[in-house]
Amino acid sequence: MTMLRTTTYWFLLCLPLAAQAVPAGFAGAGYRTPPNAVEAAPGQVIIISVNGAQTRVADPIFGIFDPFAGMSPIVAGFSAQLVQSTGRTPAGIYGVSQSSCATTTVPCVPVTNITLIVPFALLDTQKVNGVAVLEVKEGNNVLANVPVRAVSDKVHVITSCDDTLIYYSVFGEQDISSCTAAVVRPRGGLILPSRPVHQGEPLVAFSYGMGETTPSPASGAAFIPGLTKQPFVLRYAVAGGPVYWAQAPDGVSLATFNGTYEVHFTVPPLPDNTPLPACGEKGVYGNMTVTLSGIHSTDKFELCVTP
Repeated sequence: MTMLRTTTYWFLLCLPLAAQAVPAGFAGAGYRTPPNAVEAAPGQVIIISVNGAQTRVADPIFGIFDPFAGMSPIVAGFSAQLVQSTGRTPAGIYGVSQSSCATTTVPCVPVTNITLIVPFALLDTQKVNGVAVLEVKEGNNVLANVPVRAVSDKVHVITSCDDTLIYYSVFGEQDISSCTAAVVRPRGGLILPSRPVHQGEPLVAFSYGMGETTPSPASGAAFIPGLTKQPFVLRYAVAGGPVYWAQAPDGVSLATFNGTYEVHFTVPPLPDNTPLPACGEKGVYGNMTVTLSGIHSTDKFELCVTP
């Protein structure tokens, strides 16, 4: 995969030390700024950040993707397991990165960021009255036990600002100045103000956190692409105005066993008597806002549409 530039957020930091070791522990998790505990859907890709690792990683180290078995269970000595009443399930590791020290004069301990896919074996903790935990380890040493509350979906449309993009290549080497959504034409081509779309045109949005599919990757059989079990809806508004159109996606599927979903949809007719503002630097980035909602979550992205 092509390695992309990353945008630094909350987790790229160093902790100054006064001849003391930082104990292992859970620093956070999510797409950007995380809560102390994790709401997660089966198959969701998240970043978990931990303190106290002894391994030093100068540059991001990537896991190996097997289209039939998923991501590597161990990368740079780091691993994670989903611990439930039914047993333990290894989590696939996308990659491992660490913060860099801003100065060489003060000793520091980096935060270790582990990008992983939540196993599809995640149970509905509310129904089973149990607790799921992601156990993060460095070798045999447990760095953190992260409590997980299962939800049916945790929708997130992938954008060029996501730190998970160091493991994702839909944007290629393009110089993208805004948080561009990963939306393409079926035969390729990222949607940008310089390449707007038309009403009635089919598109594909890439996303995380869309939950279980049929067939389920948790079955243990060889991976087969499948549609999501839970329904989703798309709502459209022009230039931040009221919603004028709603529709179900043409299809939402997990195309490969790596936590990246494809949302297929068709651009609806434009509303009558509503002028479209310009897209790009002299206008809003996109002139149409699309809201993607599941049973439990929602996310938005913009499109540049022309009549």
